Amino acid sequence: MFFIRGNFNKSIINFPHLVERFELLTIITFGEAVVDLTHFFDVTNFSFIPVLVFFIVLAMFGSYVIQIHRLMEHMRVERALRLMFSHYFVIISINLVTVAFELIHSGEVNPYFASGLMIVSLIVFYVSIMANREYYKQNIKLNKNDILKMIIVFVVGIAIILIFISNLYSFLIGSLVITFGNFLVLLKKYKGCLSE
Repeated sequence: MFFIRGNFNKSIINFPHLVERFELLTIITFGEAVVDLTHFFDVTNFSFIPVLVFFIVLAMFGSYVIQIHRLMEHMRVERALRLMFSHYFVIISINLVTVAFELIHSGEVNPYFASGLMIVSLIVFYVSIMANREYYKQNIKLNKNDILKMIIVFVVGIAIILIFISNLYSFLIGSLVITFGNFLVLLKKYKGCLSE
């Protein structure tokens, strides 16, 4: 009975190894996302669209690396249920972001659906990685100010996407505001823990 807490022996879980396996799986998923988005890049006709797409994925990856690889204490004895289940949603959300890009690029889908899919996917991604804040190193805490900044970034990004719903650039810029804004919040948190 996996979910029953009872007398479960946490020492049989190798937490650092588990984190490493999930990080590897997530890196592979990000790699697949980049490969799937290569059709945005056209060497004969330069535009900022592929640049924005690349930076959205890059900011998501940067947020993941800071949150999971840098801020978490890996050398611990822990059952790691939160880590495991959150990573299922991390991987699903990365794939759904890729699908949203594909849909918006095809131009054959309702922009409300593609925008809604992107917004939900980004919310799921960031909620999933932030669920692992329970594993932070001892000197690191996510405070109310950090959470407020993340919410503001989401609200601004979603507003940009929805106000100019049929515009591809607003879709990408709004997504970039969400991903890059959250990346900056986490980067500041990481730099703060280095200076302590």
